Amino acid sequence: MSVQNTDTQPNPQHRSAVQLNLLSLVLLTGLSGFCGGLAWALITSFLDMIGLIELVKFNSYVVNLLTFPLMGLFFSVFFAVVGYPFYRWRCRQIRGQKLSGFFIN
Repeated sequence: MSVQNTDTQPNPQHRSAVQLNLLSLVLLTGLSGFCGGLAWALITSFLDMIGLIELVKFNSYVVNLLTFPLMGLFFSVFFAVVGYPFYRWRCRQIRGQKLSGFFIN
């Protein structure tokens, strides 16, 4: 008797309809907001170092690297919580978000 490992041999790509719950939506958007804020802080710090822009209000690189990711995290979580009722209603209308890819049960 052989046991097939599903992690090493993925199934063919297929589509699935999903709806995220509030916690999953908050975690996903929070991660996106944090990474976006970090990227923005790195970009503005780099542009200030090479002299293309001048940072006036956030003139410290440490403040940039701490403030922008936290602001991105806060606002993305806030808007996910505020927008969740609309997201839930819209997913019910269209019978879920349509995703395609490899899914592991």
